Amino acid sequence: MDFAFGPEDERFRAEARDWLAEHFTGPFTVLEQQPGGHPGEGRGDMAVRRAWERELGTGGWIGVGWDRTDGAYGNRAATLTQQVVWAEEYARAGAPGRLGHIGENLLAPTLLAHGDSAQRARFLPAIARGEELWCQGYSEPDAGSDLAGLRTRAVLDPAAGTYRITGQKIWTSLAHEADWCFVLARTEEGSQRHHGLSFLLVPMDQPGRIEVRPIRQLTGTAEFNEVFFDGAVARAEHLVGGAGHGWRVAMSLLAVERGVSTLVQQIGFAQELSRVVRLALETGAAEEPVLRDRLVRQWAELKAMRWNALRTLGAAQNPAGSPVRDLGGSPVRDHAQDSAGTSAQDHTQDPVQDPAGSPVRDHARDSAQDLSGSPVRDPVQDPAGGPVPDHARNAAPRRGAPHDLPPRNAGPQFPGSRDPGPRDPGAPSVAKLLWGGWHQRLGELAVQVRGAAAALGPERWTTGRPYELDAFQRLFLFSRADTIYGGSDEIQRTIIAERVLHLPKESRR
Repeated sequence: MDFAFGPEDERFRAEARDWLAEHFTGPFTVLEQQPGGHPGEGRGDMAVRRAWERELGTGGWIGVGWDRTDGAYGNRAATLTQQVVWAEEYARAGAPGRLGHIGENLLAPTLLAHGDSAQRARFLPAIARGEELWCQGYSEPDAGSDLAGLRTRAVLDPAAGTYRITGQKIWTSLAHEADWCFVLARTEEGSQRHHGLSFLLVPMDQPGRIEVRPIRQLTGTAEFNEVFFDGAVARAEHLVGGAGHGWRVAMSLLAVERGVSTLVQQIGFAQELSRVVRLALETGAAEEPVLRDRLVRQWAELKAMRWNALRTLGAAQNPAGSPVRDLGGSPVRDHAQDSAGTSAQDHTQDPVQDPAGSPVRDHARDSAQDLSGSPVRDPVQDPAGGPVPDHARNAAPRRGAPHDLPPRNAGPQFPGSRDPGPRDPGAPSVAKLLWGGWHQRLGELAVQVRGAAAALGPERWTTGRPYELDAFQRLFLFSRADTIYGGSDEIQRTIIAERVLHLPKESRR
């Protein structure tokens, strides 16, 4: 497909770059992103990270490209290409993973699609100002990727106009910092599987009714949590999409999560790859033929993921199949066409150079380019809130009655559009399979490039202090979970088999 940046996009790029240069300074620079990071991780001063969210909100850089049919909500109007431009500039500035990702990129599009006017007016402006943080209450200890097997219950008290929620959620990113949680709970007594579920917005500040327990990871951080609800209160007017329709709302949210944000996520992946390539050049590991082949293959697979994401987004924004056009109505080209022979202008960075100052020119150097073909310098993970890989999102459906499942020709909806999206029910699952395995292999590659030194920490370990990890060790350890959270590979393959290939359904007892 054609997908390139026109004059309006370049003006938008200059505005974004200038704003970041002016505002991502002073106390905020301590938050500069590193490879292997995760937006929900415990590293960094949370007060400063919250202040950065408010800074973004004041500048109008939260909710870029939200659907404005029912109001602006304080966000900035932007086309799809401009959303990508903002993500690229955010990444190149080294700005931190977003605390507000879940509210901005998951809840907001869901409210725009399924919420009522009062819900949108109450919650979207606060998200756009960077004032309220959200977490996601999906996964449960006994359900895992089988979201339809959840047991958390919500009972309506008609006299009080509230729901009382009892149950447990797990792998919940940012629950320890979040002001609100959107919770999928069973509201119909005796209901099973995906029937009788509702989507509720729950305030987290309920001492004695909500308890958050951090889960410490291999990386030493505790970005995920267990959340216990013991009669937690949610107002009836904060039920989204109607009672008993939570499955439809939840599936819409998962489609958003695995849609446009996949492209944003790849920008961070490209910068992580560039750091691994540089390390291979510095250590001489790139001279080893097998390792060199892996580096080139990793680069090629990332390009393929980008083109797949562009194809999916193009179909979503333009189901009729006509060319994607810029603001002036002219067809736009693919900004990634440099690898097909069309030159792409470098917007920000100088070529990668060897220690003597000469440009590096070999296959490994090609890996040190971002997704637009421009060389990159600083590794940043998931710059604009691209799907936060959240264990709480391992929520792909296992099975449900045909009349309640998404239609076979339906696809994800995307911020900025209420169109049904690509007519490809397997697109989100394919995207998850692609990036999960790719990122995990990148972590393995980072360790292989370092060789025996990968076993050593940056600081001497002692019995009196926790071990320390460097960026590549964090990348390796955290990426081990990439093929599990967000819907395990096994679940994604089952979805593709049953909903795309129409193979016989797996026996479930």
